[in-house]
Amino acid sequence: SLTPGQTVTIQAEVIKINRIFKSRRPMTTVVVADQSGKTTLYWFNNKFIAQTLKVGETYLFSGAISDRKTLVQPQFEKVSARESIHTGRLVPSYTRTIDIAQGTLRRILKEIVDNLDMSFHGADLISQLAPDIPDQIATFKQLHFPETEEKVVAARERLALEELLGLIQYSQTIKNEWAEEGKGVAIPESQPLIPESIPFSLTAAQNRVITEICADIRKPVPMNRLLQGDVGSGKTVVAGVAALQTLRAGQHVALIAPTKILAEQHFHTLSKLFPSMPVSLVVSGKKSFPNPDKPFLWVGTHALINKLPELKPGLVIYDEQQRFGVVQRSQVQELLPRPHLLTMTATPIPRTLLLTLFSHLSLSVIDELPANRLPTKTWVLPEMKREGLYEWLKEQIISSNHSFQALIVCPFIDPSEAPEFEKVACAKEMFSVIEAEFKGIAKVGLLHGRQSQAEKTAVTTALFGRELDILVTTPIVEVGIDLPQASAMIIESAERYGMASLHQLRGRVGRAGQQGYCALFTSTGKPLERLQFFAQTLNGQKLAELDLENRGAGDLFGTAQHGFSQLKFGNWTNLQLISKAQQLFPLLPADWKPLLPLQNAPADTPLAN
Repeated sequence: SLTPGQTVTIQAEVIKINRIFKSRRPMTTVVVADQSGKTTLYWFNNKFIAQTLKVGETYLFSGAISDRKTLVQPQFEKVSARESIHTGRLVPSYTRTIDIAQGTLRRILKEIVDNLDMSFHGADLISQLAPDIPDQIATFKQLHFPETEEKVVAARERLALEELLGLIQYSQTIKNEWAEEGKGVAIPESQPLIPESIPFSLTAAQNRVITEICADIRKPVPMNRLLQGDVGSGKTVVAGVAALQTLRAGQHVALIAPTKILAEQHFHTLSKLFPSMPVSLVVSGKKSFPNPDKPFLWVGTHALINKLPELKPGLVIYDEQQRFGVVQRSQVQELLPRPHLLTMTATPIPRTLLLTLFSHLSLSVIDELPANRLPTKTWVLPEMKREGLYEWLKEQIISSNHSFQALIVCPFIDPSEAPEFEKVACAKEMFSVIEAEFKGIAKVGLLHGRQSQAEKTAVTTALFGRELDILVTTPIVEVGIDLPQASAMIIESAERYGMASLHQLRGRVGRAGQQGYCALFTSTGKPLERLQFFAQTLNGQKLAELDLENRGAGDLFGTAQHGFSQLKFGNWTNLQLISKAQQLFPLLPADWKPLLPLQNAPADTPLAN
């Protein structure tokens, strides 16, 4: 009934020990027996086996069943009255972060766990408040020397609860710090919030969030607000209105974008929508600045951050999209008096995370698109449909007299050398294929992150000037390009993306009132259930919840974001545990510290101690 790969532990007596050479490799064979029969165990390149095992002694041998229905390189331990460490129980496997053998590490940990004294850490308040979870000592014992699988799960949940409570405390710490020394903005009551220069009517959602933001910036307590809305929902005009009110009160405003391309687009958009508003573009390489004594809206990349201490802005706007973590610890938090802070994102954030991690933020949501926005038609296509899609694209480009533009997005720039990624689409190869396929019909461009700034500028200038019909690119367009006239989006190797990223990419087309189209291909050529759900769902919030369930928050916000990808024990889909953390946190004293330090917490916070 035993199958190869299955891990087993046997108790048997050593009958015979042999040391031989096979293909010039030293090998030790040990014949063992119990009441059911005999078998031979094998060790390679281990001269100590013959010296350690004794004929006539009984041992516990633990390992995976080989194809020959025996054990190769098994762990072993002599049967005695003392507790087993390496065999005959649930045995954890440790990563080789240091050069210590597994057996040696287990013996060291056994000594530590047997002599644990957690009193130095203070009273175990969590187990006192929640008697249904294990205490600190029991937690570590069950993690390293578990009695049952159920107790391992309970121990991990205890540490997950510590992590969640630490994140909540982190958020509360920032919230308390942020409330100190702010400055209100004296918005002239006589002037309308919405200037007549805006050539379109704002949606009800836009008007609502503008009212929320302007009410905040009138207060002396500095605003720390998150503005959430899908691509194309009109976040930029909302930010422009908030900036205009601040400028009217005689204070500078800084709008910081993640890329130079997006900063330039914000500059042109805001200059057009608010012609009377003084706007200046600040990007790396620009050496001259207008007179800072006159209030300006400064639009730029992170190069603008270095100007903030000099400008002392009344309002700082981050268009970070999905590039922000649990807390933004930037130079903005070092400014005194603190400016109001508005962070814009197109990533739908599940309410579970908002309640737990973003309690330091106020939230405004633009939950409707402009009235002229048509739902984007989306399909997951098998490889056999590719030729037909290309023919359809050719027809659209020709019949529209080249006003129909398409974006083709690939995960990689160059082909991957890793065998498991060899079928994943890359932009350079796709550019060559598309250029040949559409030769004489369409002009094709290539854009990716490793191009020089001059190359990127040339491509984007041609794209916005409608000199290109098709742009082959990487996900740089997710946060880097705002092209309202684009009509079609083709996403290659779509299984490589989370729902939030797919949703943002799809949101890049059909933004000028035209019908938008989105086609997805997979590296395997087969449609996946997750992608089919995406094709049928336009609600970003539902997609975010599915992303959270299937991929985790680390994928939702990017792998390098504070607090998300670094969770060691927590699971964002465990709503019951998150709810317990929310209930327990108010009961903890102000000087409580988590058992484990929060990963990547700044050194000046108690969570890093």
